[in-house]
Amino acid sequence: MKITIYVLLVIPLFVSFSQNVGINTTNPQATLHVNGNLKFEPNLSISATRLVGVVQNGGTREFELGTTFNITNGTLEVTESVDPNIFLIGDVDQSITASVNQYNNYDIGLGDVNQDKTVIRFTGETSGYVVTGFAGGYDGRIIYFYNSQFQSVTFYNLNAASDSENKIITGSGANIGINNVGVAEFIYDGAIEKWILVNVRG
Repeated sequence: MKITIYVLLVIPLFVSFSQNVGINTTNPQATLHVNGNLKFEPNLSISATRLVGVVQNGGTREFELGTTFNITNGTLEVTESVDPNIFLIGDVDQSITASVNQYNNYDIGLGDVNQDKTVIRFTGETSGYVVTGFAGGYDGRIIYFYNSQFQSVTFYNLNAASDSENKIITGSGANIGINNVGVAEFIYDGAIEKWILVNVRG
């Protein structure tokens, strides 16, 4: 009996390309040069640690993300790096509301233009005025109400003209004011949802 055995010899083949690869281009200028659109589907379960961008000539550059620059739930977020010893100063121009002598639920921009400001400078008032409460408070929020004008301001204690969560507690139970130029310090207590008048200077 004659048996024929066929032996298949497998030889590993390694090919190394030192040249660039191009898609839609015959003259690739990078290891991988794509001329056209590119679709990339990332693994969203992996936290991003670096950001890659395209520069003017079509090349890519990358840099590491940090504490002030990160990606959260697919959204790029930039956090301003601020010296903790610095209180940023915001402004409220009262000239357009100078005819108003009582501010209820006073929106001083704590949710937008003054959201990162601690000292709020008030200007433009033409006569004495009253404040019964501030809008936009949240637990621990501190503001220094800087009345930088020679018009008096009075803060009303638990006044019904403002919504409950915007009211002021003066501490003494009485209304407290600044005769002209001066500063009033407030902190918002989220547990009782009120602004606490901590100190008045002026």
